[in-house]
Amino acid sequence: MNKSEMAYDQTQLMADFIGCDCFSINENLSLSDYDDAIQEIMSMIEYCIDIGDKTEVAEWRRMLQQTKVEKRRAKKMIENKNRLEPVLT
Repeated sequence: MNKSEMAYDQTQLMADFIGCDCFSINENLSLSDYDDAIQEIMSMIEYCIDIGDKTEVAEWRRMLQQTKVEKRRAKKMIENKNRLEPVLT
């Protein structure tokens, strides 16, 4: 197993822990699903700050940034899909 696979597995494990399906763009997800995932991750960051676990805070912040990037990509994909749909005349 290489480092990228280990990183993906770790991210997927954390996503499964909070019930987030937002890693990799999925056409079945809405932008509100990404917002919910972002809120859950932010609450985990707050919890880790409260207990003083700096390494967990760093991991959750990295996951938060990744989720925000995936949300931007999904939003762009949705906008492009809507723009490219044929117009009935």
